[in-house]
Amino acid sequence: MLHQPYNAVSVVAVLLLGFLGARAFADATVTVEVLNVSHAEGEMVLTVYDSGSNWLRSGMLREAQTVGGRGTVTFSIELPPGEYAFHAFQDLDGNGRMRTNFIGIPREPTAVSNDATGRFGPPRFRDASIAVGEAPVSVRMNLVSIGRNPSP
Repeated sequence: MLHQPYNAVSVVAVLLLGFLGARAFADATVTVEVLNVSHAEGEMVLTVYDSGSNWLRSGMLREAQTVGGRGTVTFSIELPPGEYAFHAFQDLDGNGRMRTNFIGIPREPTAVSNDATGRFGPPRFRDASIAVGEAPVSVRMNLVSIGRNPSP
C-alpha cells in the first residue's frame, strides 16, 4: 500500500482548523468585585452558576477569600464562554454556609450579579446572568445586608 505524502494545503488546513477550534473554546478571565464590604472579618464566598436549574443551590465553582478589610473583595476566575450568574456572601460566623432566618432571608451580607433582586423571594437566574465570551469580563456586585443583625 502506497502512502500519499501530505501536501502543503492539507497541512495548513489542519493547523488552521486546530487553531480555530482551540480559539472557539478559550476561557475568559472574569474579574468579580464585591463592593461595600462593611465588616473586616470572615470570608467572602463566591459561587458561580451556569444554569437556572442549579441557581442558588449547587454552583459549578466556589471560591473563598479571607476578608482583609472594608471596601472591596476581588476574585479573578477563568470561565469558558457561556451564561453565568454570580452570588457572594460574607461568611461572618465561619460555618461555610450563608446563614438565613426561618423563612430563608439571608442573615449575612450577600450580593448577586447585576445587583438583581427578587420580589417575594430570591432573584431569578435570568436577571442575574451575564454573558461571558472570550474577552475579559468585569462584574461588580454590591454587598447588602437584607436581614437584621448581620454580625455572627
